[in-house]
Amino acid sequence: MKIHLKIEGLPHLYKALHKKKDLDFEFPGETLRDLVNALIKKYGPGVNRAILDRKGEIDMELRVVINFSRYLSYGERMDVALSEGDLLHLMTVG
Repeated sequence: MKIHLKIEGLPHLYKALHKKKDLDFEFPGETLRDLVNALIKKYGPGVNRAILDRKGEIDMELRVVINFSRYLSYGERMDVALSEGDLLHLMTVG
């Protein structure tokens, strides 16, 4: 599956992704968890440190939005299904 990832206000993730704030990314799987695991596999543990908390969830201080309309709440994010061509927006809250 291929999605477009947009990052705002996350300098550690920006650095881990080799200074990319916008990224078309193809990965095996269909959930946000699959995407995160593929990003960690390709770009290394800096991705993990930049976005995941100690429970292995996307940190509650990050906002996750799909296609500018679907806001994902903490605790439900990782198993949300993504669709081909989705725009996934990761940003700091505030």
